[in-house]
Amino acid sequence: LPCPSARATAPCSSATLSLMSREIQSSAEAEALRSRGVHHESSDLEGAEIAIKDLPALPEPHRCEQLSESMLGITVVSLLIALFVGLTQGVAVGAPPYGAEWLALVCIYLEAAVAIGALCGLLCGDPGVVRRSPETCYPVPPEVLARLQRGESLIGLSNITDQQLGRTYCVRCLVWRPDGGSMGSRFPGSSMCHHCATCQRCVTDFDHHCGVFGRCIAGSGWRGNMKYFKCIISMAGCAMLTCIAPLIVRIIREPTTPHSSSRTVG
Repeated sequence: LPCPSARATAPCSSATLSLMSREIQSSAEAEALRSRGVHHESSDLEGAEIAIKDLPALPEPHRCEQLSESMLGITVVSLLIALFVGLTQGVAVGAPPYGAEWLALVCIYLEAAVAIGALCGLLCGDPGVVRRSPETCYPVPPEVLARLQRGESLIGLSNITDQQLGRTYCVRCLVWRPDGGSMGSRFPGSSMCHHCATCQRCVTDFDHHCGVFGRCIAGSGWRGNMKYFKCIISMAGCAMLTCIAPLIVRIIREPTTPHSSSRTVG
């Protein structure tokens, strides 16, 4: 006959092992549930927003208007360069070598090269467009998010201002843009941001849309394309002075030349 103590011990050991296995299983399930719960919460947070790639496309710029304005700017700059270089070249042709006229000729070509470089920078450079990114797109305002999730248009919806953070949500570009250099702003150092009706983009440090070059003129310091715009204007002024200077020298020199030559002949 088996020993009673042995019979009592065996069931006790098996119950203990079963209880331990159930505890281990329940703890593992609880851990799994906790991990799934955390993941589910984070998924809900991510799902509450729309992915940047799923946002509606940006509005199309008025490209025909931009192209015609750009061609006008290129034509104006080219004509001014041809005019100033041609006048300076014509004055320097009959002048003695290494004189003021030839120095002006070197200067006018340098100014023309700088103007062409600035024109390329103005036409091809970024004026300061507020681009879509996690920082500028999120959080999407609830009214905008509700419309997007229902597939409704945002036409008629006004821009949304967050005075606490000093920013405005553009309902056309679907980005948060700086309201200015206000306290607490996420965009420190910004002065003004505007949605250009021609370029159909929000631009920081906006000054104006140039109808001659077909670009938004914006920026401060080295930011944006304002430096190129100012450079073109400055080169036009410098070229005018460079063109006038040898003419004045030529006019001053002309009256003395005939007298000296006549005395030499006599």
